[in-house]
Amino acid sequence: MSGMDVIARAERLWGIPHGECHEEAVTITEQAVAELKDRVAREPDNADHNQQLSWALINLAQLLSARRDLARADAVALESVAIMRKALTR
Repeated sequence: MSGMDVIARAERLWGIPHGECHEEAVTITEQAVAELKDRVAREPDNADHNQQLSWALINLAQLLSARRDLARADAVALESVAIMRKALTR
């Protein structure tokens, strides 16, 4: 699956109702996060990549929270906030 495909597939899964969590959504979102991190590494000044990554991390945090993986959800949410803070200081 190409990087664009995994990101698009993850975005379609993010509409899962709160409290419901499907393992596939977590796995696909983790893959999308990895692809977006790779893009950010290749183009660190691309604000769109950073914004997409932050959004993907927030969705991953919500999915992890729904399955009660609270420590990971917290870490992922904090990573998203750090990305947004960095973007706001530019």
